[in-house]
Amino acid sequence: MRLISVFLMVSTALPALADTRPEIRSVTLSTAGLAMIEADATLDETGLSLPVRRADIDDFLKSLRVADPSGAVPMLRMRGPDGLRDTFDALPFSADQLGDLRALMDAMIGAPVVAARRGAVQEGSLMGTRDVPCAQEGQRGCVALALRGHDGQLRQILLDDALEITFADDADSAAIERGLAALRGAARGQIVDVSLTSSASEPREIALGWLQPAPVWKTAWRAEDGPDGLRLSGWAVIENTTGQDWTEVTLTLATGAVQALEAQLYGQVAAPRSTVAPEMVFSLSADPIRPSPSRADAMVMEAAPARVAMDDGESFSRFKLETPVSLAAGEMISLPFLSEALDDARLTLHRGGTGARHPMIAIEFENPLPLRLPAGIVTLYEAGRGHAGDAMIPELSPGAREIIEFARDTAVEVHEELDERRRIQSGRLVDGVLIAEERIEQRTSYHVTGAPEGDRSVTLLHPRRAGWEIAGAQDASGGDEVKVTLELPAGERVTHEITETRVTAQRIAVLTMAPEDLAYWSDVVPDAEMQAVLGQIQTLRADEAQLRRDIARLDAEIDSLIEDQTRLVTLIVQLDDDSPATRERRTRVEEIDRAITTARSERRAAETRLDALSDELRRLILGG
Repeated sequence: MRLISVFLMVSTALPALADTRPEIRSVTLSTAGLAMIEADATLDETGLSLPVRRADIDDFLKSLRVADPSGAVPMLRMRGPDGLRDTFDALPFSADQLGDLRALMDAMIGAPVVAARRGAVQEGSLMGTRDVPCAQEGQRGCVALALRGHDGQLRQILLDDALEITFADDADSAAIERGLAALRGAARGQIVDVSLTSSASEPREIALGWLQPAPVWKTAWRAEDGPDGLRLSGWAVIENTTGQDWTEVTLTLATGAVQALEAQLYGQVAAPRSTVAPEMVFSLSADPIRPSPSRADAMVMEAAPARVAMDDGESFSRFKLETPVSLAAGEMISLPFLSEALDDARLTLHRGGTGARHPMIAIEFENPLPLRLPAGIVTLYEAGRGHAGDAMIPELSPGAREIIEFARDTAVEVHEELDERRRIQSGRLVDGVLIAEERIEQRTSYHVTGAPEGDRSVTLLHPRRAGWEIAGAQDASGGDEVKVTLELPAGERVTHEITETRVTAQRIAVLTMAPEDLAYWSDVVPDAEMQAVLGQIQTLRADEAQLRRDIARLDAEIDSLIEDQTRLVTLIVQLDDDSPATRERRTRVEEIDRAITTARSERRAAETRLDALSDELRRLILGG
C-alpha cells in the first residue's frame, strides 16, 4: 500500500507511445536461417512502436530498411542492453530503493514534499525515517517520517497506509518517472521496445524491411512412378517463429548458399584503448548454413500445388507463392509448392565394389527447371504397390542428375569376383637405372541371377579409379563411375566382365642391386637382349665379389706372415747367438719374406682384375 500510493501519484504523467505497428505484407524464408520481413505502416509525429525480441535485435539493427516518401531522416530509439543500470546510475536512488517506500524516503532526504494524512496537509523537506513505538498493543514495525516544515518546525508523521506523499519538485518527480519507466522496460526482458521516429511530422505511408532469425524451411518430396513417367511434387514445411501473426502475406521460399553474419550491434562491446587514440573493434562471426531436412508424413499426391512464381539468382533460387498465406505466430503449415513430370528413370541398380548381395531400386532424377531444387526427403510411390521407400535428394542445380536409392531388390542376386594379374612388359637401362614397366590387370566378374517372376534390366555402376583404363562398359567416359546395362531374363544367370589395366614403372639402381635381385630381373624382363645384359652384369658382379673376397683373404694372409716374421726377428735379436735353433729361425724368416712377396704380387694382380671388372660393369650399366 505504501508503494502504490507513491507510484499512482507519479505514473499519470508518463508519456505513452501510440500503439501503431507495421502491417506485414510479405515474408521471405531462406535456407540461411533468416526471414526477410517487409511491412507497411503509417508514420507521424507520434512514431511507430516496434517490439523486437532480444534474440533478434542484432539482425534487426543490421538490416532495417525504411522507404519514406517524405525523405525525412529516420531514427530508432530503444533502451540499451544495460539501460536499467545506466538509468539508476544517474538517479538519486537505486532500483531497490524505488520499490521500498521507507528506503525511498531515506534516499530522498532534503526533497520538498507534500504529506497528506486524513485531510491534514503538511509541507516540508524530508529528513528521513526512524522506527517508533506502535500505538496499539501487539503491533510491530511502526515507522515515522521526519519532516522539516517551511516555518522551520520539525514534525514526525506516522508512515502508514493513510499517508499520501507528493514530491513538490518537478525534478524529483521526473527522476521517479524515469526510474519507473526503466523498471517497466526491464520487466519486458525478452522484448526490446523500439521507437521509430523521423524529422517529418506529417502522416504518410512508409515501407519497412528487416531480417530476423528463423528456422530453415524444409522440403518433403513425393514421387509417384506410373505408366506415364514420374510425377515429382515438393511440399514446403514452414514454421512462423517471427513472433508476429501473418495475415494474407506474400510468402517466398528461397534456397541457396547465402552467407549470413551475426553482428554484435546491440550488446555493449568493450573497445581496447590506448592513451593516445581509441580503437573500436567489432567482432563478426559467420553463421554456417546447414539445412536440416526433416521427415514428413507420406501422403498420396492428390492436391494441386500452390501457384508459384520462380526465379533464379547467382546465389539462390526463389519460389514465390501467388496465394497469400495466413499463419499465426508459433504455427506450422505444409503445402505443395512445386509439381513436375519427369521421364521414367527407374533403375535396378548395383554399385560395384560395395559387396552388396542384392541391387537397389533407384530412380535417376534430373532437374528440368532453370533454377535450383531444394534438398529434402523424398517418398516414392509405385502403382499397385503403394509406398516403395524413402530417400534423400540433395540440392540440384539446373540440369543436374542424381541417382536416388529407395529400397533393395531381393529377387535379384549379384556376386562379384576379382582376379588380378601382373607381368613385366618391358625393361631398359638408363644412366645406371633399370626402368621396368609392369602391366597390372584387374578383372571384375559380375554374376547376376535374375528374378524368378520376370525379366529385369540391371544397371551396374563400376567405380572408376584414377590412372586405370577400363574395358567392358558402355559408358566409360567421365565421372566417378562407368555404367553397364544388363538385360536379365527371368531366373537366368548372366556374367559380365570389366577389365581395368594400368602400367606402372619401377626404377632400380643396378650398381647397388643385390645378386638375387639381378637374378630375378634377368628372368622376368621380356627382352632377350636386356636379359643377356643383366645376365652378364650378374656374372661380372659375382666375379667382382669373388675378387674382393680373394683380396681380403690375401690381406689377412700378409698380415699373419708379417706378424710371424716380426716375432722371429725379435727373438733372434734377444738371443744374439749362433745356435742351430737361431740358424733355423733365420731360414724361416727368409721363407716368410718370400711368401709375403708372392702374396703381395697376387693381391696386385687381383686388384688389377677388379679394376678391369669395375670398368666393364660401368660400361655395361652406364653405357660409358
